[in-house]
Amino acid sequence: MSQIKSDKISMKARWIHLAKRIGLQSGLALTILVVILSVNAFFFYIKSNELLLPLHYGTAVWQKFLHSLPYDLILIILILFLIINFIIKKFDFSYKQPFVIIFISLLLFVLLGSTVLFASNFNHALQGHLDRTDIKIPYVSDFYLHRCCHIDQCPGAFNK
Repeated sequence: MSQIKSDKISMKARWIHLAKRIGLQSGLALTILVVILSVNAFFFYIKSNELLLPLHYGTAVWQKFLHSLPYDLILIILILFLIINFIIKKFDFSYKQPFVIIFISLLLFVLLGSTVLFASNFNHALQGHLDRTDIKIPYVSDFYLHRCCHIDQCPGAFNK
């Protein structure tokens, strides 16, 4: 109380707290949505390039599998998870529950959302739409048109 009287602590307007809360909530929702889309793209990359088939036979199987993973996408997913963890720590509810429970529930939610998106026709529709139009989305267009395709569908992409 003495700090308030000596003007070391000043009161803030209610709209500042409201704007901060709305900004954190919308940032959290947007980041979770981008993580779901990124994990879905990772699943689509593995399926479209048939990376799981060589795991059953052949020599140096794990080396080939690890060599052909999209590490840039894995890095994006990890950075987004770190951003989500930072945003969650800013909320009040994160102090009431253990962080491990919040992280596991977030991970399960992301995996469920990306699996539902993967099971739908979203990836093929997006790939077809990007192929038919001249819209170039940075990273997404190159990823879906040149990196996520079977060898017989886009032979030029694998000869680079």
